[in-house]
Amino acid sequence: MSDNFLEPQALGVPCPQCQCELQLKKGRYGLFVGCSGYPECDYMTAADFDPGTNVACPTCQQGKLVQKTSRYGRSFYACDRYPDCSYSVQLPPVAQVCPQCEFPILLKRKTAAGERLICAQHSCDYKSPLK
Repeated sequence: MSDNFLEPQALGVPCPQCQCELQLKKGRYGLFVGCSGYPECDYMTAADFDPGTNVACPTCQQGKLVQKTSRYGRSFYACDRYPDCSYSVQLPPVAQVCPQCEFPILLKRKTAAGERLICAQHSCDYKSPLK
């Protein structure tokens, strides 16, 4: 790997906060995307950032569920209207209505036997057949 890889590399994408250019940077914990206007603008995100799932939030019906990472490095899916809406789930959501309780989303669970969809509502015990 060459030494110029350690220098920030321009991405040609404007920062959502200040409209400066975003850069791919190498930090203490690996690669990340940060604003070239740092320290005036402190916008940053993970290098492999996935903005969303295009699944509507079932509680507020206004936001979308987006993938986030906890402080312990685990992925979860939460409403993008946080802190107004604090809905979150641990498994990837799917925009399908539960046939048993009519809840608007199902969750994709991987098991040793295969992949199945389960209801996101704790009171419902719906599980789809194995795929």
